[in-house]
Amino acid sequence: MPATDELLVACRFYCEADGLTDKMILEVTGLSSENPAAGGDKVLGSAKNAINLRQAAPTRVKFQPVTVKYVATTNTDFYKWYADCNKNAGGKSDWTKMRKAMSVTVYDQGGEMKARWEMVNCYPTKYEGPKLEAGGTDVASESITVVHEGIERVQ
Repeated sequence: MPATDELLVACRFYCEADGLTDKMILEVTGLSSENPAAGGDKVLGSAKNAINLRQAAPTRVKFQPVTVKYVATTNTDFYKWYADCNKNAGGKSDWTKMRKAMSVTVYDQGGEMKARWEMVNCYPTKYEGPKLEAGGTDVASESITVVHEGIERVQ
């Protein structure tokens, strides 16, 4: 590893979407994309003289949904975004206008940005409320899961 590369610390990060900030984020998962190969390790056919045809060819990129788990507070911005996009109103919700850009930023110990992932056209597909337990000692948390049309590590 070159001496100039800095190790990223997984506990110093932040996630935000256009206009949805000031959250205490507990966890972000799903920063992933893949390009499955057509054919892959399969034999696609057998020819004369027992020659097997194999070919791995790229297909379309698939993006994993991103889940953001955050501390539950009286602020309902993430839930409102989910609810506004997912009204059971016979298709009358104009969710296409409610898509947002979203980013995840990792900071160093001095608070400077060291890595950043950006996602485009995010749309919330799942909201999960807190687990409430009498006698529990955990801070209540909520989560929102979004799908998107692209992810890029920009730093």
